[in-house]
Amino acid sequence: MEIGVVLSIVVIVSILVTFILNYIFKKKRYVKYIPVIIMFPFMLYNFITAYSAPTEGFEALGRFVMGLLLFSASLPSLICSIVLDVVHKKRTENN
Repeated sequence: MEIGVVLSIVVIVSILVTFILNYIFKKKRYVKYIPVIIMFPFMLYNFITAYSAPTEGFEALGRFVMGLLLFSASLPSLICSIVLDVVHKKRTENN
């Protein structure tokens, strides 16, 4: 698969997970941030170990790519969560 297709799938899945969590847990607004909170430490770990730990072969490259995939999943999920909170706040202010 090409990298553009993989990144598109990762972004779409992360946004869908955020929408599903928002739909299921309407009263608990913080739940939709949980995927971002889980992915962020793994992303940092992969970036740090890719550059600092001595590895053999292509392990460092694999960790770097995994960190990029986690970054490309967590950023749209975080943006979607914030947008959903802003929309929810505006809806509650109008009612």
